[in-house]
Amino acid sequence: MTRNDSTLDLTLPEEGGRSLVLTYLKIILMPALIYAFFVAGFLGFVNLKVEIHSVILMGFLFFMALIFARHNAELGCCIFERKISRFKSELKEYIMTHLLAVGNRKKSNAPFNSFAENFTLGLRNDNYASVAAGVFPMLGILGTFISIALSMPNFSSSNINALESEIAQLLGGVGTAFYVSIYGIFLALWWIYFEKKGVSKFEALLQKYKAATKEFFWDKDEISQSLMLEILNRNEKVADSFERIFNTDFNEKLRASMSESYDEFRSVIDMQKSSIDTTRATLSESAKLFYTLEENSIHLTKKYERVINSLENLISNTDEVQGNLNKQLEKFAISNEENRQNFENSTNKVVNELSNLRAMLSEANYQIFNAQKEATKSYKESIRASVDELKAKFNSLDTNDSIAYELKKSLDSIDKESKAIIERIEKDRHESK
Repeated sequence: MTRNDSTLDLTLPEEGGRSLVLTYLKIILMPALIYAFFVAGFLGFVNLKVEIHSVILMGFLFFMALIFARHNAELGCCIFERKISRFKSELKEYIMTHLLAVGNRKKSNAPFNSFAENFTLGLRNDNYASVAAGVFPMLGILGTFISIALSMPNFSSSNINALESEIAQLLGGVGTAFYVSIYGIFLALWWIYFEKKGVSKFEALLQKYKAATKEFFWDKDEISQSLMLEILNRNEKVADSFERIFNTDFNEKLRASMSESYDEFRSVIDMQKSSIDTTRATLSESAKLFYTLEENSIHLTKKYERVINSLENLISNTDEVQGNLNKQLEKFAISNEENRQNFENSTNKVVNELSNLRAMLSEANYQIFNAQKEATKSYKESIRASVDELKAKFNSLDTNDSIAYELKKSLDSIDKESKAIIERIEKDRHESK
């Protein structure tokens, strides 16, 4: 198959789309007509004696036939025909998934039958289909025995006529009981007919589709032949390659090339040898230098050890000094804390005493002010009383006017001075506030 994967096109034979309902009705048509005939005999429309138990048992068989008809090969083939477009698309995807390239040809390495089997798994239930042909006869025989058991008389009659009647009833029941077996066998034959017909049609369809898609699948012999041809072609190419390799001109060119390569390799070896000698001399000098460095390193190591010991002693002494210093600092901190506490207590005590002193001074000042106020008031009142008394006496005197005038001036001056003194005392009092 020498075509591009993306342009793969399947041309399958198109089958006419049959109706599923009509196909199902075709399968159950004859069993339905026969069952209707027996029902008509039971109802008296047909001259056929059928008991009620036989009608019921045949109805059960007909119901089972309706269920099993869904899984008949004829109906399954019809379902398959209606899914041909889906079959085509999935088959194309199946081929594309399993493509195998041999040479310049590409085909599917997976078989067609595997795809067809997987695609048709859900068309019907094969378990039902495999037991249907045996179920109907067995159910028919079982129904016959049930009908006989139901129509069996008691045989308890005491006279000949009654016994003959019971025997006639038994024979009539046996006759109608066999209708159930006959109906069951007919259903089995009818099922087998449509089953084989559907299987044949389905296999014919698959054979057509397989033949139509044959060019897309590798055949066992075809793939073996293609692989053999591919191997032969590759062997021819290998033989041509060996023939070109062993050609005379090629050998001469190869020999000349190898000679040149050998000369170049020899020169490289010589250069490598010279480089090794130089490296050996350099390594010898380096060894001597390393020996000298080692001796110096030993001396330096000893000096470093002495320095380290000195540093360790210094560190230990420093630790001791630091420990003593820490102890002194702790003592100083404790003493400082005690002094600070005493200072705070003294300060608080002084502050309290100053507060008390301030309160006492305020109280004394207040008392002095009140006393001064009372004294000023008394003094003022006494001066006024004296002045008033002098004025009264002056007014009562009958002396000359000059003496009276002089006394009056004296009294006025005394009055002014007393007012000035009172004003000065009040001013001092306000300032003291």
